[in-house]
Amino acid sequence: MHTDEFEISLFRELKVCGNTIQRIKKTLGLMEQKYHKTTEAFIREYRNGELDNDADSKDAYSAWDNTYASLQRWQDLERKYQEQYRIMKISRYRKFSPGPSPVYVFFRKI
Repeated sequence: MHTDEFEISLFRELKVCGNTIQRIKKTLGLMEQKYHKTTEAFIREYRNGELDNDADSKDAYSAWDNTYASLQRWQDLERKYQEQYRIMKISRYRKFSPGPSPVYVFFRKI
């Protein structure tokens, strides 16, 4: 069921996701500058055990890996919110457009 409150809340959550993703990307960019490699290259090397694991680097590498994992989770959440927002917009449009509902059309064709 579509409500204006739900749409407003969903839009707000999308903004939170976007802002959080931007902050995480900025953090990853700082790590890339510090270690002179892309996050993708780091993740591949880290997960394949190709990096030095001295005490200082180990904590930094773990933080980098966790930050990257966090980015993936936030991006996934953002995609889910975007899909819900898209569905909501479509259902809102159909609510005001003439013609049979998609459910009726679907069952009628069977």
